[in-house]
Amino acid sequence: MKTKSDQDKFVNLPSLCPAFNIRAASRIITQIFDDTLRPSGLQITQFAVLVGVHIMNTPSISTLAKGLVMDRTTLTRGLKPLENEGFIKIITGEDKRTRFVKLTVKGKSAIDKTLPYWEKAREIVAKEFGENNLGGLIKDLESVREIKN
Repeated sequence: MKTKSDQDKFVNLPSLCPAFNIRAASRIITQIFDDTLRPSGLQITQFAVLVGVHIMNTPSISTLAKGLVMDRTTLTRGLKPLENEGFIKIITGEDKRTRFVKLTVKGKSAIDKTLPYWEKAREIVAKEFGENNLGGLIKDLESVREIKN
């Protein structure tokens, strides 16, 4: 059984832990984006992958994973539904070990269709959080991304 002092050690943990707070905030923001993007048929994670493929112009899976700050295996699993829907094609490289992700016409159309929903979701978050606060948060999170790069 936990003693009172042992319990006290954990009471403030959530407010002191950046991982806890970032993950909680991420879940809330992801829910807002997923709810708003729902009519497009894409989730925010899928939209982010498609946009990443579009920006990087047929990247290797490893390059895409690094750019999206994702585990390569997790990304590969996430690419399957996008490939099944015809939004992307996985192309084998010359050495047969490297695979590239190519955006299809249908994938570009899905991005174009989803963008207005994404803009609306961003507007909702900015309104709730405050545009200045959101700008500062994004800047801070960009700095956090540099920790591992």
